[in-house]
Amino acid sequence: MKSIIGKLDVLSVFAAWALLIVFFVSLAYGKMFSEPSASASHLVYLFGSFFCAVLIHIVLAFFNRCPHCNKCLTVQGFKKPHPASSGSWDKVVWRWFSGSIVCIHCGQRVATNGL
Repeated sequence: MKSIIGKLDVLSVFAAWALLIVFFVSLAYGKMFSEPSASASHLVYLFGSFFCAVLIHIVLAFFNRCPHCNKCLTVQGFKKPHPASSGSWDKVVWRWFSGSIVCIHCGQRVATNGL
């Protein structure tokens, strides 16, 4: 069950990143090529979808914890990452599907495939 929560958490981050990119591309495209009186409701829907993906990530991040230190794996806070880790929380998200990551809080290796 924990591996499913971790996968959904990471997928919600990827979805949020993708929706934010699509939002800004649509905003730029609309600014350059749309008529001034054109509707921008699609931008509201895109931003709302982005906001929902972020909310899903925030909720799931509290359940996606390191088995060694019990801190959230995808939430960094204001503290610097552990020197043994591979970087910040975005590196954890990016490398999640590789099978194992290093906790940014304690530096211990964490299996992400549920085994």
